[in-house]
Amino acid sequence: MDVSAVRRAVILLGIVLDVPGLAHAVRRLTPRPETGTIRIGDTNVALIRPSSSGPWPAYVFVNGAHPERRREPVVQRLTDGLARAGFLVIVPDPPGLAEGAISPTTLDGVIEVMRAAIQRPEVAGGRTAVLGASTGASLALLAAADPELSDRISVVVAVTPFADLEKIVCLATTRTYEQDGSSGSHVVNDLLRDGVVRSLVAAVGNERDRRRLLGLPTPLGEANLEAWRNCLSELEPDAQAVVRLLLNDDPAQFGNLYRELPSDVRATIKRLSPVSTAAQVAGPVELVVPPKDEYFPHGEVVSLAGSLPNVQLTVTPTLDHTRPSASLKNLGSFLRFSRFVVRGLAAAGRKL
Repeated sequence: MDVSAVRRAVILLGIVLDVPGLAHAVRRLTPRPETGTIRIGDTNVALIRPSSSGPWPAYVFVNGAHPERRREPVVQRLTDGLARAGFLVIVPDPPGLAEGAISPTTLDGVIEVMRAAIQRPEVAGGRTAVLGASTGASLALLAAADPELSDRISVVVAVTPFADLEKIVCLATTRTYEQDGSSGSHVVNDLLRDGVVRSLVAAVGNERDRRRLLGLPTPLGEANLEAWRNCLSELEPDAQAVVRLLLNDDPAQFGNLYRELPSDVRATIKRLSPVSTAAQVAGPVELVVPPKDEYFPHGEVVSLAGSLPNVQLTVTPTLDHTRPSASLKNLGSFLRFSRFVVRGLAAAGRKL
């Protein structure tokens, strides 16, 4: 057992879970990290440094599509805990992610930050670990497959990612998900639906049409459908194809409408699907998901686990999408989650 990783896990989990007594003790016994902000390309980046002298092992943390971004309390506890455990923490705010839209520009921002991170003198060994949550976990996996990064990533820790954006688009529009040749119905929340709408609209090539669509009300519930239908005649054919797909709720029509999308939009969806590049992720991957997630069906992580060459999958009810909790009732589940945390910290902190 890696004793150093266990010690780091106690520090991290004590703060992230805000365990009574333990969190206070950890904060009293470990020095407060130093926080600063830099800019890398078009991306604002927070740096949370341990108080000790570097270089340090590093973690790049890619948040989910959450408007509060790194101001979200659980994110602040996570980055504080990692830094107190001895990691330099690098938190990018890539374009579009806070608004719920992912695009090639979003992914390029994450890749640019990770390439810059491994060049920083305070990053030990010219390597970094990457941790992502929800959509950020999918972006982390995509970035780890980049040819310039694949052998410089010590570990990818992915918390409840999606695998195939085409399937997620189908889920968000038709409330169905296909796995192993059969389809099942799912409840879809507005946040997922809104994120899919914004991501597909971001892929529209005509700037006038893109701006027009971004100005329409979301999510696409009954109250807003009329505005989307009424704008169809004002759009160019490529944008019309995107809107027709978004307005469709019939799973039998999804395939035909998807094939009618412009080729560049379909190429963007494929590029933003981690399953399409999973085989190129060279380093170890730690996947963790709840047994049932309110956003992404379990088939997504099954698909990723079957595509990644070096992966360990942990399924635990300790997670509520990306937020962990602990209770004596689910002690076995929490221990599995704790072992997942220890493995991720051990791989990230391992010296070359």
